[in-house]
Amino acid sequence: MSYALAALVNPFLIPRCIWKNRTVIFHWTRRLLALRYAGSLLGPLWTLATPLLMLAIYTFVFGIVFRARWQMLDPQLETTGSYAVILFCGMAVFNIFSETVQTSCRCIVDNANLVKKVIFPLEILPLCQLLAAALTGQLWFALVLGAAILAGLPLHPALFAFPLALLPLLALSAGLGWFVAATTVYLRDIPHLTGMGLQALFFMTPIFYPEALVPQSLHFILLINPLAWLCQQARSLLLFGQIPPPGDLALAWLTCFGICQAGFVWFVKVRKGFADVL
Repeated sequence: MSYALAALVNPFLIPRCIWKNRTVIFHWTRRLLALRYAGSLLGPLWTLATPLLMLAIYTFVFGIVFRARWQMLDPQLETTGSYAVILFCGMAVFNIFSETVQTSCRCIVDNANLVKKVIFPLEILPLCQLLAAALTGQLWFALVLGAAILAGLPLHPALFAFPLALLPLLALSAGLGWFVAATTVYLRDIPHLTGMGLQALFFMTPIFYPEALVPQSLHFILLINPLAWLCQQARSLLLFGQIPPPGDLALAWLTCFGICQAGFVWFVKVRKGFADVL
């Protein structure tokens, strides 16, 4: 049985791959994080500065200039501060996804020496990009909770169930990361298309507007967008104290882990031609 076929029929092949290469994943991820801020004056502080600047800009534009508010159960919580926290939570979800997919595009092309000269588990490269994005993303979610306290939003026990939304997000990001990483080797337009697609997806996902504002005739866009589900579930668990319906959670898990499996299968199927192209 080929490795690609084994990946298709065996859902445990991805966890086995991660466990088998855990040491390489750890060191490569640490290398990525070290290179990210190498030579900069602020260093890792950019991890904090970037989200805070983005939060300030979007809060000013939508919360102050356009006076946007989120529809809350308690009208007293509909303030600029609460809107900023809810906005930031959606940005944190989207950032993990977009950073993983964008950086995964060229992770094989930029490491062609690993393809040609060294026996290296290439499938871990997109995983390392995901892990680096997830580690910085946890800081974003920590800021979300801190800002929620400052904005007067109550914290609920449901936030401890946050992995119910985080794990499908990681699976979705990994699956598309594998897909774009492998496809970029053969089609160098993929990074440009990915950048345009992510920009469009940002505005098509209810990050700075509630789903209720989307016209009913366009709700199908939210129904086919897994990020819309994950943003809603993350806010429900972290900020609203609500456990999403089991059916919604099951749909998110099945869809995201299905995309993860499909991306992995595509990667292992086409990687045998990497050396010929690179």
